[in-house]
Amino acid sequence: MLPDAVSAMISFADAARRLQHGEDGAIASTFVDVLPIQAAALSTLGPPFGSAVFSASDRRAAESDEQQVLLGEGPGWSALRYREPVLAYDLSGPTGDDWPSTRAALRQTGWAGLLSFPLSVGTFDLGAVTLYRADTGPLAPAELDEAKLLAHLAALRMLSSAVRDVEAGRTPTSVSVAQPSGRHVHQATGMVVAQLDLTAEDALLVLRARAFADGLPLHAVAEAVIERRIDFRDPRTTDPVRKEDR
Repeated sequence: MLPDAVSAMISFADAARRLQHGEDGAIASTFVDVLPIQAAALSTLGPPFGSAVFSASDRRAAESDEQQVLLGEGPGWSALRYREPVLAYDLSGPTGDDWPSTRAALRQTGWAGLLSFPLSVGTFDLGAVTLYRADTGPLAPAELDEAKLLAHLAALRMLSSAVRDVEAGRTPTSVSVAQPSGRHVHQATGMVVAQLDLTAEDALLVLRARAFADGLPLHAVAEAVIERRIDFRDPRTTDPVRKEDR
């Protein structure tokens, strides 16, 4: 049974701390505890980590996100593709979106509406978080701003978890998981800090994730950043690594 919305509310600061330091399985529940929604789910969508439900607040939310994963379309896919939130407050309303099959499937789950936010770090796309609602009332502007900030923190947490898996050896054998050492990696980390306004730790995660996505050694990605062939603010630099680095 879902907790009472009022009694379950926690402060935004507490939610932010939970996203940064709590268990992976509790990430989705954090959105439920701080926003006027009934359920939430986060999924990786497409490369480099594949498509799968990463965290869900309950079974119903997990099954709803699985529909998006299985169908290859949905509000999460659209949010990630266009890098904009998808606000579908009334699923029974006219369809003007690019996910008719998923909309039809979600109607069967009993949700009245939903909101999806992209999970990205700079130009590095991970997936989306979808917030499921039992009513069709819109969120207040301040609540939308909080949802966007939580999505940003969740993206960093998801990226951290993925990189942790890489370093534990749960990656394709062609991917280098070299430790962060050397002048080039240090310099590139500083540049990513400036590009994305991240901490040094999170900037290094971005570099490692890019190395994983491209199947490259960490030093090769670092050199591409230093030579400005990679700029994480610019989507046009999605594949600038030289052939000799591969």
